[in-house]
Amino acid sequence: MRPPLGKKGLKGPRQVRPGYAWLLGMILCYLIASGFKDIDPIVWAAGICLRVATFLLALYISGVSRRYFLATASFALIAAGASIPARMYHGWVEVVVLAAWSVILLLPPVAIFQKIREEFAGEGVDLEVVLGALCAYLYIGSYFAFLYHTIATVSASPFFAQPGADDMLNYVYFSFVTLTTTGYGDLSPAYGPGRMIAVIEAIIGQLYLVSVVAIVVSAFGKGKKSSP
Repeated sequence: MRPPLGKKGLKGPRQVRPGYAWLLGMILCYLIASGFKDIDPIVWAAGICLRVATFLLALYISGVSRRYFLATASFALIAAGASIPARMYHGWVEVVVLAAWSVILLLPPVAIFQKIREEFAGEGVDLEVVLGALCAYLYIGSYFAFLYHTIATVSASPFFAQPGADDMLNYVYFSFVTLTTTGYGDLSPAYGPGRMIAVIEAIIGQLYLVSVVAIVVSAFGKGKKSSP
């Protein structure tokens, strides 16, 4: 017989809550789009949309409060809308929009670190914590790429010492080469502020690998802490 349509007779669709695996894929898509977004207006617009979507997904997965999420989401959407006139007219509008994005893009890695710290302290290290640590690492690299682009735009001078190298793809490439301390030497900042920020990124990359990643990987596989 068919079971009656009661609470146990009919099961609703299974709800799948996005995790850091989703965010990891979104960040990789954003990096690909941001590397080529200066070529075509459509690609540029897709990069802005991915930036906002990645931002919102990072905060949602990290479990920030509803009020905080709504406030920062509104801020990000306003900055995304203002990016259109900033691209067209440049000047002080572009400087203000880039400054706003510089603040906005700092929030996701902070939220991710807070989330993985709570999970690490409460339940131990599982795959979600490992993926969260990887997401934060990629987000740091993408943030510095944006920062290099912002410095070049605000200063109205080439960021790289190599002529013709100033495009978004090279900013992304240089950022991750610096973050991982690979140091190919094919690109280098042209002046002091850019060089100091590159040094800061390299230090953060080293400290992240020897501290956060080392702790998470060493604790992974030992199982979650059993509740009393």
